[in-house]
Amino acid sequence: MRLNNWRTIGISVALLLPLLGVLMAYADNPQTGGQSRNVPVRPFDHGDEVDLGKFKYVEGKTVPETVGDRPLAKFELKDKIYHGVLLNTDTQAGFDKGYQHYIEVAGKKPSMIGCFHCRWNVGKEEAKDSLYQRLMVIDSVPNVLPFIKSYTGDWQPKGPFMKADDILAGKEDDYFIGLAEQSVKFGKPFLLSFDHEMNGDWFPYSELFKGQPTDWTAEKFVKVWRRIYTIFQDHKATNVAFAWCPSVNGRKIGKYDSVNSHKAYYPGDEYVDWVGGSYYNDVNPYFMDGIAAAYPNKPIIVAEWGTESQRGAWYQPQPYPGDAKWMELTFKIFLKRYPNIKAFTYFQWGKTVNIERIPEQIGIYREGIADPKFLSND
Repeated sequence: MRLNNWRTIGISVALLLPLLGVLMAYADNPQTGGQSRNVPVRPFDHGDEVDLGKFKYVEGKTVPETVGDRPLAKFELKDKIYHGVLLNTDTQAGFDKGYQHYIEVAGKKPSMIGCFHCRWNVGKEEAKDSLYQRLMVIDSVPNVLPFIKSYTGDWQPKGPFMKADDILAGKEDDYFIGLAEQSVKFGKPFLLSFDHEMNGDWFPYSELFKGQPTDWTAEKFVKVWRRIYTIFQDHKATNVAFAWCPSVNGRKIGKYDSVNSHKAYYPGDEYVDWVGGSYYNDVNPYFMDGIAAAYPNKPIIVAEWGTESQRGAWYQPQPYPGDAKWMELTFKIFLKRYPNIKAFTYFQWGKTVNIERIPEQIGIYREGIADPKFLSND
């Protein structure tokens, strides 16, 4: 018996050695996702476990080819796309500077301006009326639709955050009632998203969060969203359209692969006005198929998009076309393939992602956004 056991172990080791060699080679190859001395650390919000076979450049249609006869959602435009940008609204002066700079780069005024809002900011609780104040900063620009991306916690993943069980038990109702009341006070239409990119593992409201312990699950996320939505309806915040914004490529969860992981967190059609997605240059434009195909009766907001220098190393599928070419492909493919896209909001948030970080991108972006489908606030 002992001899047979050792013989079995020897055979197993012999079989495993070649596999170990393959894994070591994989780990040193940046194009297959491994780490290398010559490749920067993988961005925290890059998705894994993708079936690359689904994302070849193919002609076959898997998404709606027309908007069809569906009713328009709140604040959706029939034949136009909101030309949007995400800007910092911490101060009016800082916002004004960022807005003017964006216009100079884009050559066109936006019709949608987005920003982030959170319960805590680097550990410090935000002012009670912070949502209203940020809306008013954006409203200093005439004829734009604000888009607010709100966190039920700190924008830093390591910061404080609300517990899902506390929200569901009603312990945080006063906070959300306050947000609804600020929305009513503002009085003008705007889009509001809570806890974006929930289908990843980099925020504490995600079931797969890799940081400190969290009580959030996909099931609880759905219940929390519905509770917040109901509070806004009960307090007559009818000027708010709810935009649910996962990442186009998250993390595998249960029966869903990373590209379809958003389905585990979807609150249901009756609780969502718009669907969206964060989309960066570590995936090709066809990754938007997952969201476009899953929610054909909803307008799509490209809730964050842009190029960052390090992401091309993990572009899927390889080869990477380069940052400027990726941007060009995005305009070309999105406008043709996804008729339900009704808002584009570029993440103009600093030197690592701004349009002008690569001079070639300026002309490509200007040409793309100049398309008459993109609404300006002129």
